[in-house]
Amino acid sequence: MRMSRIGGAVASLSGVAIAVALASPTAQATPATPTPGPTLTVVASHLGNPRGLAIGAHGALYVAEAGSGGTSCFTSPVFGTQCAGLTGAIARIGPGGAVPVASGLASVAGPGGIGATGVVAVATRGSRIYAQFGGNTEGVSGIPLPADIKARILDDFGQFGVVERGTFHELNPVGDSDFAWTLAHKNLVPDQFPDSNPNGLLVSRHGVFTVDAGANTLVRLGARGTSHVVAFFGTKHGSDTDAVPTCAATGPDGSIYVGELLGGYYAPGNARVWKVEFEHGRVHKRVWARGLTAVQGCGFDRWGNFYATEFQVGGLDEGPSASPLGAVVKIARNGHRTTLGLGSLFWPSGFAAGRDGAIYVSNCSIAPSAGFGPCPNGGEVVRIG
Repeated sequence: MRMSRIGGAVASLSGVAIAVALASPTAQATPATPTPGPTLTVVASHLGNPRGLAIGAHGALYVAEAGSGGTSCFTSPVFGTQCAGLTGAIARIGPGGAVPVASGLASVAGPGGIGATGVVAVATRGSRIYAQFGGNTEGVSGIPLPADIKARILDDFGQFGVVERGTFHELNPVGDSDFAWTLAHKNLVPDQFPDSNPNGLLVSRHGVFTVDAGANTLVRLGARGTSHVVAFFGTKHGSDTDAVPTCAATGPDGSIYVGELLGGYYAPGNARVWKVEFEHGRVHKRVWARGLTAVQGCGFDRWGNFYATEFQVGGLDEGPSASPLGAVVKIARNGHRTTLGLGSLFWPSGFAAGRDGAIYVSNCSIAPSAGFGPCPNGGEVVRIG
């Protein structure tokens, strides 16, 4: 899917019990059951377009803030007025709210800072903090912007990197690599390729992976800036659009589970979750769960329950009358589905499972720090549990 304001927003068990539990949701396509609890608490607010979340060392919670754009504006032939700045950040959330661990990151947003493209995902390994920027640098050099801002966009967009001493260091230009891959594989999605928009990030025992919502791929990141497409997620002939994978998580069985925004259709109930397995040097993928809607974030808790954040429960819609209501769908090990946060979440995105049994979600994920519409306190991170 070509990156739009929403699309940019967009982006330990064992044995037989695992095999049975993780196979059962494929047949489960009925709507999830809404329940009144548990409690939802705002743990950070006035964030700029908060997206991916991660739990780090000692239980620290991190959020990727795509920023609120800036004051250097230009006109895009596709998206209209866009404004760039250095308002993105990666922040650690504590008792007093969000404290940046890296700030001044490149950000491009629509008027008012809505629906920014910038840093969209964060992951940790031990004490190290990694991050992924959305987009790519195709065409950026021709945009009339101040030299310092243009240089930062060219350095950052589409990049995977690490945070060290308060600075984001670029390690892999996966967004540009994915764009080149789609140009060479235009036959896969002829009406939309070339395109790339990294949206999800996963650091696992299988390696470091990016989920690209524009290229529809799961990509393994290698040494010295190399990358390799592990899986392409397609849709059946005649679909309205493409799959738009957005997130990835490691399951209790060690496989990677990839959630989709669309699954080929904008209407509710078409998003899927894919299971990607690695066996004897080969990769196998299959649909593991169906019947979800506009999935933006996903993950497992320590009991093996799967969660998906649904960006808009009514189906992806950028129209002025579209409902902003989102939710979190929990798929238990026995396949039972429960909806959490419906009525309290608006355009939710990132997901993380806390060690205390609570879950965390980035809410109002396309809102600038100043807020708008149903999000007067800007982007938020909420605790459910």
